[in-house]
Parts: sequence; structure tokens; C-alpha cells
Amino acid sequence: MNVQRHVPAVYHQIADLLREEVIRGVYPAGEPLPSERELRERYTVSLTTIRRAVAILREEGLITSRRGAPSTVRERPTRSTVVMGRGSKLTCRMPTTTERFAMGIDRGVPLVEVRDRSGRVEVFLADRVEVLNPEGLASAATKVMDVA
Repeated sequence: MNVQRHVPAVYHQIADLLREEVIRGVYPAGEPLPSERELRERYTVSLTTIRRAVAILREEGLITSRRGAPSTVRERPTRSTVVMGRGSKLTCRMPTTTERFAMGIDRGVPLVEVRDRSGRVEVFLADRVEVLNPEGLASAATKVMDVA
């Protein structure tokens, strides 16, 4: 029997390495990542590979990048607590492009919608809230949303 093992693409491997460095604090919040040129030299890969790796971190919400400026590690925002009411439903989704621009949301940050029994919907940035269910359901029903 021939079992094939999936090997992640090089850009995924580089993204994994950079992510670990961000998590360990090698690149603290508010600080830039090394330049594309420096990363290219460090990993001896093409510029396209580095850009793909950095794009993964941007889509995950770990970094921000703007044309002409270095990619920077995102600050972790302070979280507030949202308590769901009895009979409320929670939905997570990615924002539309229009919502991202209107709300000033970085790429990679999902939205949390809490719909109460009357149908009223409140929308929160997932990296800024902790959602609690007061009905005492199993601990798996209450999670801290940590996307960054």
C-alpha cells in the first residue's frame, strides 16, 4: 500500500516559521517583520514565495501591510465580554470588503454576530470579544475567540 504524505508548500513552511517567531515575541506587536529582501536571503527562496508566506500571515490577522511600508505585527486589542442572552444564536463569518473598509477591519479578522430571540443582530470583531453563554452549557460552548 502506497501512503502519500502531504508536504506543505515552501511558502506555508515559511509562514509557519514566521508565525512561531511572532508568537514567541521575536517580532513584537507594532514592530516590522524583516524586509522581503531579508526574508528572501534568509530562506533562499524567490520573492513570490516570500510574498505568499507574508500574505498567509496577513490573512490570518497576525500582521498588517501597506504598499511602500514594511509588514508590521498587529497589536492584540483589548477584549470586551459579550454575554449572550437566553435563546441567542452566535454566527462567525468573514466580513465583506465593504464591511472591512467601513469598520476599519484588518484582513483576517472575522466577525461575530449575536442574534437574539427577537431577531436583533449585534456584530462584533472576533479579535476584540470574548463571548459567554450564561445558560451554563458545557464548557465547549463558551470559547475565547483568538484569531490573531
